[in-house]
Amino acid sequence: MRIDTPLLVVGHGPAALVIAKVVAGCGTPCLLAGHVVTGGDDPVPLGPDAVAALERHGLLDVLRPYLTATDPVTIAPRDFEEVVKHHCVADLNVTVYDEVAVVERVAAGPGLHGVLTDGRSRWDLDADRFVDADGLPRALPEAITAGAATALHVLGE
Repeated sequence: MRIDTPLLVVGHGPAALVIAKVVAGCGTPCLLAGHVVTGGDDPVPLGPDAVAALERHGLLDVLRPYLTATDPVTIAPRDFEEVVKHHCVADLNVTVYDEVAVVERVAAGPGLHGVLTDGRSRWDLDADRFVDADGLPRALPEAITAGAATALHVLGE
């Protein structure tokens, strides 16, 4: 079986989730593969750039019930990731595969050819575009702004 996707996003932490939600919200389907929640339980203030990115892409309203404060906007990183990941799972433009890895990666321009595996089964994978979010910041405010900027870059905006 072959899996074809317009965008493959891999990586742990909040940036991968932001990328998936932003591109999906702009109408581009994507596959989020092997994501693991990495955030802690201590609330952190997001800062104006992160808040602006969340507002621009409609994510702030989704997160409002989980905020620990609104001035400044503050949320626990684990809560942020779990809420956004659940919204990725519910989004028709995001396919989420947990507990998988992308191996035998071969760059193909902005995309990638590889194999998706859960350790027991293997599926050929072709992605028109590829983002490895593990190279992006892990701290929540910076991850939000970097993830949104990366998504816009992928979309050509």
